[in-house]
Amino acid sequence: MKLSDREKRVLVYMSEDVPPEYGIYMKAIRHAEVIEPANVRRVVRALARKGMVTLSMLSNPADFSMAGSGYVVTDAGRIEAERIKDEVTL
Repeated sequence: MKLSDREKRVLVYMSEDVPPEYGIYMKAIRHAEVIEPANVRRVVRALARKGMVTLSMLSNPADFSMAGSGYVVTDAGRIEAERIKDEVTL
């Protein structure tokens, strides 16, 4: 599956140093300035359509309370991120 440069950058960012069961908020991606903040929602949703990430309800690990929704990198997304990480500059 072909990913755009923006999609690659976001996918690699989302999979770096994040355990597989943890999700990432779009706000965190915007603040990291991996891509232009105005494009984050569109890029993350494109990754979801391609099966690289999935929307999930997130909980606070300290007390397991609900903390909103965010995106979790799928197994396919982690494999792809590992494959392309050397060609991506964050």
